[in-house]
Order: sequence, then structure tokens, then C-alpha cells
Amino acid sequence: MPAEKEIDPSESLESFIADMVRDARKQRGWRQQDLAAKVFSSTTRISEIENGDPPDLKLGRQLDQVLELGGRLANLLVIRDRVAFRDYAQGFLRDQARARSIYEFSLVVPGLLQTPAYARAIMRLEDPDGVTDIDGSVQRRSERQAIFDGPQPPWMWLVLDEWALTKVMGSRKVMREQIEWLLEATQRPFINVQVLRTDRAVIRGSVSLLTLASGEQTAYTEGFGTGRYMVEAAEVDVFRKIYDRLHADALGVDESQEFMRDALGMHDD
Repeated sequence: MPAEKEIDPSESLESFIADMVRDARKQRGWRQQDLAAKVFSSTTRISEIENGDPPDLKLGRQLDQVLELGGRLANLLVIRDRVAFRDYAQGFLRDQARARSIYEFSLVVPGLLQTPAYARAIMRLEDPDGVTDIDGSVQRRSERQAIFDGPQPPWMWLVLDEWALTKVMGSRKVMREQIEWLLEATQRPFINVQVLRTDRAVIRGSVSLLTLASGEQTAYTEGFGTGRYMVEAAEVDVFRKIYDRLHADALGVDESQEFMRDALGMHDD
């Protein structure tokens, strides 16, 4: 087993993981392609890991075993996703960008389907003191939507609370543009939206379930100022069941599109 490396407090966790994998590989005299073959990955992915882009937990456990790291790498990957809200969000957004499928319940239109004006209205509401670079944040949020324009866009199935369509966020004009964009987005075969009416039970936050390219499933839940990103199967399974119940109670796809068209009329000037 490679000598245990101490964590330098000034070093990022991503850099520490990169060094751990690189050092253990080199101690065995392996090339990156040798390690890739042993964990059924690609040389490119090993290179990314050694340059600061950590593996998902499934690949991390394979690396742990092959490199005889005694579970330390897997533990660090869990810690990476369990430190603070912003770090949770960063881990989730990183994995969301390369997910094969996204199943989500939300009380507001989620970031991947927001118009810039709607995103700006939400950010201004959440930042009354104006300490956030809202223009920059809106741009970054819009740029993340490019995942739907690639050759293999993720499958997205959104259960959206009725409140997100009827409550005015920003202005009536902002809401009309947002609902029109939702209707346009659902014309893509890989984006589905179902509306959960207000007479159905609801949770106090959002839930997002990701299936990564490796097949690993993760879950992210968020409330006001809090968030948690989960990679352990037992925890993910709990939120899968919550999502399934909400999905079962929602209107059908066709009924939901009709509801969205009706909601446009609620926001006439």
C-alpha cells in the first residue's frame, strides 16, 4: 500500500485527490493507460482525475481497490460532497453537466429551464443586499443549459409545482416568457414536464436525481440556504421514492401542457 499522504490545509481537496491517484500510479510504475485498463475507464478520464477533476464514487472505489488506497479515496469523495452548501451545489452542478438522465421536482422553474429574466428575478429576491454578481450568475446558469444542445442531451423529467406557474416572479411579462419557453422546451423529445396541482401533497424543497455515465445514481436536495448532495445508494433510494410519489400525483404530460397554456392567460397585462 502506498505511504499515506497528509492533507495540506492550503491544498484543495480536488488537488489532493489528483496527487493521491498520480503518486499511487507512479509508485507501481504504471502509465495512465495501464491504470485506465485496470478500472475499465479511459486514459483521458485518468488524465482528468490527475489534473483535478475527481472521479465519481463508483470509479473512485475501483481506483481505491486497484491502487490499494485502503478506502481513503472513496472516503474523500464522500467528504467532498458533504462539506457545505456551496460545495454541495458545485458537486451537483459538475455531475449534472455530464448526467445521462435528470429527474427533478421543484417549487420553482429549475435552472436548466429558466429564462435569463426569470433567473435574474429569483436571484434578486434571494440576494436583497446585492452582494452577488447577478449578471455573471445569470450568464453561468444560461451557459449550463447548453447540455441540451449537444449530440447526446440528457433525458430530463421535471415535476413542477403549480405555484411555479401561477405566482408572479419578477413581472407578468417575465412569467409569460418563462411559460412560453417551458412549452417550447417540451417540444424536444428528451424534456418532459408534469405539473403537480396544489391539492396534492408536496415537500418543502427541490429534489434532483442524476444518473451518471457510469450508471451511478446520485441525489441532490435543496431548501432555502441549505443543500445536500448524496452519493450513497441507501440515501439516494429514499429520495427516489419521494420523487416517485410526487410524479405519480402529477398531471399527465398532455394535461400539464394544457395547464401551462392556461397559465399564460393568468399573466396577461
